[in-house]
Amino acid sequence: MELIDMLQRNQLSYFINGFSRILNQQSTPFLVCLYKPCKSMIPGVHRNLQTKLLFSIALRGVLRKQLCHISIYIYSFKVMIHETSHSFLSFFHSNTLQDMLSKKRPRIRIVRRSDKYSQNAEAIANNYDLLILILVRLPVKSLLRFKSVSKTWHSIISDPEFSRRLSLNISGLIMCKLSYQVNKPEYGFIPLGNKSSTDDAPFKYLDFINHSSGLKVVQSCNGLLLCSSSRYYNNFNYDYYIYNPTTKQFVTIPLPSNLQNARVVCRLSLAFDPTKSLHYRVVCVRDPDPWLNILNDPESNYVSQQIEIYSSQTRSWRLSGKPFLSHVNTGFGGGLFCNGTIHWLGAYNNTSFYFNVEDEELRDLPMPPIPDHWEDLRRVLYFGESRNHLHLIEIYRPPTSRFSVYEVESDYSGWFVKYNINLDPLIVAYPGMVRTYWDPSDLNYYAFSIFYIVREANDEESYMVLHIPEKAIRYSLKDGSFKKICDLDANEAEYRSSPGLILLAYCFVGEFIQTLSPVSQQSRE
Repeated sequence: MELIDMLQRNQLSYFINGFSRILNQQSTPFLVCLYKPCKSMIPGVHRNLQTKLLFSIALRGVLRKQLCHISIYIYSFKVMIHETSHSFLSFFHSNTLQDMLSKKRPRIRIVRRSDKYSQNAEAIANNYDLLILILVRLPVKSLLRFKSVSKTWHSIISDPEFSRRLSLNISGLIMCKLSYQVNKPEYGFIPLGNKSSTDDAPFKYLDFINHSSGLKVVQSCNGLLLCSSSRYYNNFNYDYYIYNPTTKQFVTIPLPSNLQNARVVCRLSLAFDPTKSLHYRVVCVRDPDPWLNILNDPESNYVSQQIEIYSSQTRSWRLSGKPFLSHVNTGFGGGLFCNGTIHWLGAYNNTSFYFNVEDEELRDLPMPPIPDHWEDLRRVLYFGESRNHLHLIEIYRPPTSRFSVYEVESDYSGWFVKYNINLDPLIVAYPGMVRTYWDPSDLNYYAFSIFYIVREANDEESYMVLHIPEKAIRYSLKDGSFKKICDLDANEAEYRSSPGLILLAYCFVGEFIQTLSPVSQQSRE
């Protein structure tokens, strides 16, 4: 237990980095503690990859002169070292390394082949608690490959409870390319973080199932995607799916049974929080059954709606609450999930809602007032969440390069200004954002789109992701500094028809989070 406590105190780098340093100095692979016999070999794999390698490192001092062997099963130790060493790269540049190599700190000792050491290493390697502490620190891509190491590793990594222990880090942003190809939308990817690149894009086209009308992303929620057919397919409704782009698993979401043969339009939203439950829920807002209609005025701008909830645990729908009134322009499809609650924006004042999935309570979401001179619909440029913070950006007057980012109060009593933004320096650096053929007082004078607000644990490191013509920009919310993340394609279709126009090529879809969370037993091979 002392060893596990040490790992929980983030001292895992003591043996991982020390051994990585030694391996980097070797011209040929150096195998330690070769475990025999290897009876659980993987069929069809080269013998060198079938052998279970045990990396044993002797740690002295910290355990009061007790010798302890830490062992890791891998089938290709080069891959293992590559995947772990970059996570601790900063360790080599810190004072900790000097302390570790001093006489008062534990020294690294390579243990040659020995029956005694092999027995000790085998005992530790069979310690599930230790093995899990090591595996949860690895990237998800590596975990998918390491499932083939052994039956034990496959069982641990495939366990749904194990997936709940993985960090929900955003790898990047998924965006849809603006095009006339409605049946087959093309998707792009903006990498976020030091370990992500454009090569990590989860997909270019959604083709996990061959649908006659094509597929599109409706909502992203903690690693899972709510997808639908590109066009309504059955009685004015779409076909819906839950898709995990990391594991390629998907499942079809049936419509409520009483709607299968009815001309009733329903809109779906996904609610999934793996830190609280292995199961997800799908919330449907639809027209109520005819005998429950609470509004008989066909001239009214308000319609009655009914909520139903689908659970992945029971795989069934059930009614939630009574019918309620909403404005006809309230968008109930692909709501925003934050803090166990789904949020839907309305078109005018007092028509937005939030629905607590656990308590199943629907309430009005207060919104900032619309200026008196503004007679059109709400002009929402951004509505999103990050680290359980709900953000809103609306711009109603020029210059549109200067605006505020609002955050909702924790009790939903109102909104407050969290950040003030000034994009003038960005426009000076990228004059291609200016649509000179329009009047500066026009609200579309500057070409940019707000894709995402990223809240970091240290708020001074929080930033905003912007899409400007042919580029993705990272803008610091602390000091207004900015830098290019990557280049983006131009909107070629629109450019050919109107070459003088400055247009954006993508619209934001959702964040991409790598997760092993299961969606069903149905998967694409």
